[in-house]
Amino acid sequence: MPIKRPATVLLCLAFLLPLASRADDACGQVALKNEHKDAATIQVLETAWSVAYLQGDTDLERCLLTPDFAEILRSGEMRTLAGEMANAAKNKGKNLPIPTLPQSTVLIHGDVAVAYSLSQSTDDGKAISVRNADYYVWEDGDWHAYFSQQTQF
Repeated sequence: MPIKRPATVLLCLAFLLPLASRADDACGQVALKNEHKDAATIQVLETAWSVAYLQGDTDLERCLLTPDFAEILRSGEMRTLAGEMANAAKNKGKNLPIPTLPQSTVLIHGDVAVAYSLSQSTDDGKAISVRNADYYVWEDGDWHAYFSQQTQF
């Protein structure tokens, strides 16, 4: 019966290998695959993050944002990861339109990147301009956003 033992080992490996490859990509989010240390990847992440927020996709945000994520809103209010997730969750099922997103300028310095842009919108019928800056860190072969700031002017 020793022949069955190698067959059993091979069968077990056949089931475990897909799980091992999944561990490398724990989030399984298409937008977060094949990341590189380049501006093009940051541009993709910026769009994916905005769309995820508008669609209430907290799974993608949980994978993209660091546990200590912090944000300064245009009102000056500080928000943590929990606040970001709670606000994004409110958008789930609303089918909010995805606006034309501004093109970001991306600066990369070693393992840190910043993407900044200018957006125009209206608030109670009044036109407003907001500068946005999102900061990323390269960890274990992936970019993760750790800080964001909105400045209205």
